[in-house]
Amino acid sequence: MIITTALANEIVARAMAIIHHNVNVIDHHGQIIASGERHRIGEQHEIAREVIRTGKRICINNTAEAARFQNVHPGINHPIIYDDRVVMVVGISDAPAAISRYAELAVLTAELLVRQAIEMRETNWRQRLRDTLFGQYLDQGASPAGQEALHRLMELGFAFDAPLVPVVVTVQVEQHQLSEILSTLLREFSQLAGVRDVILLGSNEILILNTLSESQETLLRGIEFVLSNQISHYHIGIGVQADSAPDIREAIRFARSVIEVGSKVQPQRQIYYFREMAMLCLFRVLEDSYMVNFFINNVRQLLEHDSGEVLLDTLSSFIANNAEPGKTSLLLGIHRNTLTYRLQQIKKHIQLDPMVFTDLTQLAVSVHCYRRQNPRQSEWIDTLS
Repeated sequence: MIITTALANEIVARAMAIIHHNVNVIDHHGQIIASGERHRIGEQHEIAREVIRTGKRICINNTAEAARFQNVHPGINHPIIYDDRVVMVVGISDAPAAISRYAELAVLTAELLVRQAIEMRETNWRQRLRDTLFGQYLDQGASPAGQEALHRLMELGFAFDAPLVPVVVTVQVEQHQLSEILSTLLREFSQLAGVRDVILLGSNEILILNTLSESQETLLRGIEFVLSNQISHYHIGIGVQADSAPDIREAIRFARSVIEVGSKVQPQRQIYYFREMAMLCLFRVLEDSYMVNFFINNVRQLLEHDSGEVLLDTLSSFIANNAEPGKTSLLLGIHRNTLTYRLQQIKKHIQLDPMVFTDLTQLAVSVHCYRRQNPRQSEWIDTLS
């Protein structure tokens, strides 16, 4: 284990607060890396090198003894051992007879902080490994690489057999603040009631797996509270309940897609539920499909006719008003018979009947795809979300 300067400084500060004597921390090369006497930092400590070689405590009783060695003062030099290796030496300055009681406190402080640092590193390493494997499984799925990642995840104790709802959080943070804010978010999200796991999927994406032990509204209030204390630009996507690895993977994709779609069609919102916006997410997938031109051509056929624009506006209004003729007629300011005539004209021109549910569904998709490529006033899209 490599002792960091930060850890060494913390050992010095905490030990000296207890014993009120100078404390040095010497690394495994024999160099002083932290000290209450800051001018000594960087010096080679000859006795510490001997402590590292033998693994045993060495006391220097007085100034005369210290003078025989380089950069050495009277005091106690004690090895801190981890995994059968001396990882550092703690030196307490003053006559050993006077400080022997205090030296044990300094050594105990150092051993405790080293152990905590090691445990933290191991925990962080396991968490990062878990996050990496989870990301690989999300990306690779049923492929051999994906299944290998899943197998290793389960070996780490990650379970997929309980009902979970994935919540994906995307954040916008300045690069220089990213590490600190992400660490805070990960820590505070993990402390929320109902949260089973918090996984870092990327530099701006966090996954929260909710156990349903708390209401979704309570959890979301907690997530928003944590976020609002750190940043102002974020989006939250809520997937659907799942209780197996493939289903959880799918539910996470839903949560990601609802953020992608929701942030475009309703940018004023920050929380998006897949169940509320599933149709818009489906349309988004369709926009990237080879089938999109088939649906767009339905509208183009309609526009080839002299009254095409009027018929398209009528159809858009009919869809926006849940296919209710009375409300549509009122909104358009036309007689109901006029509406019926226009709907019959649509059926005549493109062989799709707005009064038949399956045909109307196809017409709704057609209008949506056309309007995405040819934006204009189309409030009906918002009514779907």
